[in-house]
Amino acid sequence: MIEIGKYNSLHLQSVKTTFQALRSLKISELEELKKLIAPYIKFREDLKEFTKTYFLEFCREKCFKTSKSLCCGYESIIVFFADEVINYLFGNPKDFEIIIEKLSIPNNTNHCVYLGENGCLWTVRPISCAMFFCEEAKNWVFSSFSEEPLKKWNYLQKMEKTFTWPDKPILFDELEEYFIKRGVWTSHMYFHKSPGLLKIKQERWQKNR
Repeated sequence: MIEIGKYNSLHLQSVKTTFQALRSLKISELEELKKLIAPYIKFREDLKEFTKTYFLEFCREKCFKTSKSLCCGYESIIVFFADEVINYLFGNPKDFEIIIEKLSIPNNTNHCVYLGENGCLWTVRPISCAMFFCEEAKNWVFSSFSEEPLKKWNYLQKMEKTFTWPDKPILFDELEEYFIKRGVWTSHMYFHKSPGLLKIKQERWQKNR
């Protein structure tokens, strides 16, 4: 048996479990999930437009064309369970199979396992990736334009927390809870297993008692 490494194994197990769980849902249940996630997709569209407008040209020339892709480092990507659910619901299920296939073989590069020849294999990239810009890129963007991109970036950072920071009820935690109640459990359910995130949730519960 080919050894694929602990990182690939954990991601493969989580992606497979999520894939199977979503395939078992009724069409009506999938549609309800899409409605729940719709505000987040709007946020991601805004983030995508921001990235395209201000960062795409710099990042393509500096890293992608040169194959550096420093933001896509080997085994450096944090993936939430919610990322997997959203990618399935708003992407092509076939793409999920490509990701599973890629995770099933050793990653012999120094780049992220999800990085393909034409870029990221995800349709809706993990939020940790979508919100990451290296310091060099940010310095270039925020010094080359007016104050507008920095204002927009600050706004997007605040918006991200409304979906991912559990000091209040949030989408990413809610998606985990939805599937946990259906008997699903994966290593990427960080809002139910990460000590740091659980502490934030506990503080919220105590505050609201």
